[in-house]
Amino acid sequence: MRMKLSRKGVLAHIIKPEFDALSDRSTVQWKTNDLKALGVIAGDVSLTYQVYIRGATTAADSWRMLEEQFKRNTLKNRLVVTKKLFNFKTESGTQFAVHVDQFKELVIQMKTIGEPLDETRQLVLLLSSLADEYRMISTVHENPPNMTLAYAIQALSGVDASDESSSAQ
Repeated sequence: MRMKLSRKGVLAHIIKPEFDALSDRSTVQWKTNDLKALGVIAGDVSLTYQVYIRGATTAADSWRMLEEQFKRNTLKNRLVVTKKLFNFKTESGTQFAVHVDQFKELVIQMKTIGEPLDETRQLVLLLSSLADEYRMISTVHENPPNMTLAYAIQALSGVDASDESSSAQ
């Protein structure tokens, strides 16, 4: 949308006044162009988001309202994805490879929302998400120094939960 505003020559209308000391916002030309910019924004925004800018009287107001709405959505997304990650547990009967794929998807979602997890944190979260059937093998793998996520996944991939529970007896 910024490109469209720029092509129409009205990009300056969404800049906050304190950052745009060069423009005289009281002229008729400014007000006319501001209404054009507001029309471009309202025309480009889907019906879902037009609700959030219906009270805007300037292009800068509509831009600010949209930014606030998207920031709220981002915070909500962070909460939802983080909650999913911390509540993530192996379901009984789920193959380890499927569990790892689901875990990796959550890690990608965390990175997408701007909360990347370093390898150590991923390892801790993966090991803590394992079902009780994997507890013995996961505690063995928690102790070596310089453990990598890839090594833990590879080591745990060769162990079925049923194999481990029978060897524990």
